[in-house]
Amino acid sequence: MEPRITNKVSIGRDNSGPITQTGIDGGGADTALPALLGLVERLAADVRGQELAKQEVLEDTLDDLAADLRAGDAAEPAVVRSRWEKVKGLLGGVVQFSELVAKISDQVQKIFT
Repeated sequence: MEPRITNKVSIGRDNSGPITQTGIDGGGADTALPALLGLVERLAADVRGQELAKQEVLEDTLDDLAADLRAGDAAEPAVVRSRWEKVKGLLGGVVQFSELVAKISDQVQKIFT
């Protein structure tokens, strides 16, 4: 028979820290935002030098998105989501970036809901 987890958690007041259960770190903005920024910077580097439709707009939007993410808590969620949607739209159908786009989309959804 599997052991049951009987720990109870009562959350009150400020609960903005990371959550750990059975040794698995649930993360938090302290770790998620830098990881997302790394993915966006990697995409920006991969996009540079390509000859994509609206290349300049795409690069500028990725630069703006990276600047928003560097701002940390000061980043406006609606602006981040809007910029990311614009990037996704510009990269729609470009297969070589699809895996990275999916990873970034997942992170943006988790962090900026």
